[in-house]
Amino acid sequence: MNARLPHSLACVRAALAAPRPPTSLLLRLPPSHSYATAATAAAAARTAEQRRSPRSFARPPTPAPTSTADEQQRARGYLVPRTASAQLPVYRAIKSGGTREIILIKKVQGDRKKLVQDMQATLAVTADRIRINPTTLHIEIQGNYLSQAQKWLLDNGF
Repeated sequence: MNARLPHSLACVRAALAAPRPPTSLLLRLPPSHSYATAATAAAAARTAEQRRSPRSFARPPTPAPTSTADEQQRARGYLVPRTASAQLPVYRAIKSGGTREIILIKKVQGDRKKLVQDMQATLAVTADRIRINPTTLHIEIQGNYLSQAQKWLLDNGF
């Protein structure tokens, strides 16, 4: 075995000293003409075409609050301030693989129970579908009440 060692080292040195092909040749793969490749290319072309179609993300701006925060909190006992981007803090959470929808109202200050009672009476939400999360103190409404909750907050001057 020791007799073959110098010979194998010479082969290794020769292989390391040999010039390497440019990386551009190594990265090129031969084109495949299978059905799967054609189907994948067609699907990619369809999705690229869908991405190019213009979508409208324009929506009307949220109107400003009609009264000041101090006036609202004194009159009602609670306040729902706007976010930093002047939007209402009302969010939709999709749960259970898209089968459950929960509307979250965040940033509530003051008497949350009174806000829940007022919303429950106005939006016709049953008592078992609206609650205050004890950990986060967000108001959670089960069901598709996003637009109704936003409209209620806007109508009440928030």
